[in-house]
Amino acid sequence: MSGELLRKGLLAALIGGVLAFELFYQNRRDRRILETGDRSVRYLGVLSGWLLPLFMVYLVLAGLLFLGARNTARMVLSTFFDLLLSLGGYYLILLPLLPFLRRHFSARACAALWLIPGFLYMTQQSYMKIPEPLLVIPASGNLVWKLFGIWLLGALAVFLWKLLSHLAFRRRVLRDARPVTDTAVLGIWEEELHRANFRKPRFRLVISGQVSTPLTVGLFQSRMRVVLPQRSYAPEDLSLIFRHELIHIGREDSWTKFFLSFCTALCWFNPFMWVAMGKSAEDLELSCDEAVLTPLEAGPDGMEANFSAGTEASPGELRRRYAELILQTAADSRGFTTCLSASAASLRYRLRRILHPGPRRSGALLVGLVFFVLCMTCGHVALAYDPNTGAERIYGGEEAPLRSLSYLSQGTENRQQVACCREEEALFQYLSRLELYHLTGNYSFPDSRRECFFLYDMPQGTLGVLLRDHTVKVAPLWTSYAETYYLPEATDWAYLDTLITAAAGRS
Repeated sequence: MSGELLRKGLLAALIGGVLAFELFYQNRRDRRILETGDRSVRYLGVLSGWLLPLFMVYLVLAGLLFLGARNTARMVLSTFFDLLLSLGGYYLILLPLLPFLRRHFSARACAALWLIPGFLYMTQQSYMKIPEPLLVIPASGNLVWKLFGIWLLGALAVFLWKLLSHLAFRRRVLRDARPVTDTAVLGIWEEELHRANFRKPRFRLVISGQVSTPLTVGLFQSRMRVVLPQRSYAPEDLSLIFRHELIHIGREDSWTKFFLSFCTALCWFNPFMWVAMGKSAEDLELSCDEAVLTPLEAGPDGMEANFSAGTEASPGELRRRYAELILQTAADSRGFTTCLSASAASLRYRLRRILHPGPRRSGALLVGLVFFVLCMTCGHVALAYDPNTGAERIYGGEEAPLRSLSYLSQGTENRQQVACCREEEALFQYLSRLELYHLTGNYSFPDSRRECFFLYDMPQGTLGVLLRDHTVKVAPLWTSYAETYYLPEATDWAYLDTLITAAAGRS
């Protein structure tokens, strides 16, 4: 195994281990808070949904600021090509496995699996470089940029549509919303806030005639509203409703929906991504149901105090009440909102899980292992695009009288020997005929049998050229920018041996 793969594997294992421990710790922590009355904040998310979108925005802005528009376009194409393959492949595998995973693992673990690609931004860093791709797909430069433009326009259109849909839904819901003033309702609300250990919450409770199911709308807590329909609820039902919405808020499920919308926009042409988005929303609700009902297994003697009424009910009775509440409030939810019962399509499965939970594994090790596998498989397919000749890519179209070879060495990466060229013009013609491609991905190509290093005197200054088995690195020393190109056909070392010989007595 190469040093790059070993380093990547160790980092992937470390991060996967942290994710597994976090999921395991939160499961244990929830039980401990219930048993000991610990005043720690109760509901926390496992993975953040804003990391990958934030990295993409940073990548574009930093590229435009430091690299220019052309190099930024190539960087974005390279990054997004890897992401599209990884996202599409990952969700395509996850979808058929979902029924098995739901039967055997906790809903929290299944919900976390949808968010694992949010850490794919790590695979785009230099410390995640791998030796070389397993598969290189050659493509015409013009075709690639046309398809890239179509994809980019589609992605922006889909994401803008989802964002505007969210804003329009939020505006409609909150248009005639007013703060809740009923002291009995506010008392239950404060009780659930206290139970969830929220300190100084910035979100507010309102009532609106535009909704038929309780929901939470907003991404940032200062702009977030928990919305109740204009109808009366029993105190027991309000307790369950508030608990459900506070779990969504604590776990930042609105950001999770934002992330999933972002991924769907990136892969808008992939029908499986649209299916995956619906399934992921189901797992968010299942995970929330699981958290709402967890105290039923933790109460003394299988009984739990009804938080609002002060009475006692068996776990089965409370589960049936929660199931009836969800069944009665099935309604529409749009944008990045979370609600008690968003869709009738998944009701049957949700109700079955609520009424007959059954034992399931925490899934902590599964989440860590899946992240490790996803990280290690990312980047092994590359796109070779925008071909051009060595005459343009290396020499910039300069004619023979305007450039001259001033230095030449050959050997391996660790040992170079000064050499001389017997036929400089033939060498120039060979390098000029090479077909050089831009390559997506982040590769080191360390296992070259041999390499040659050239220095040319050009009108602009000194030009450095490093030739290896499948790459050519061109470094104009009058600038601070070097470019590495991919050679689909390996370097013809046998032919170069007829042109280059070792310089006697020099090394």
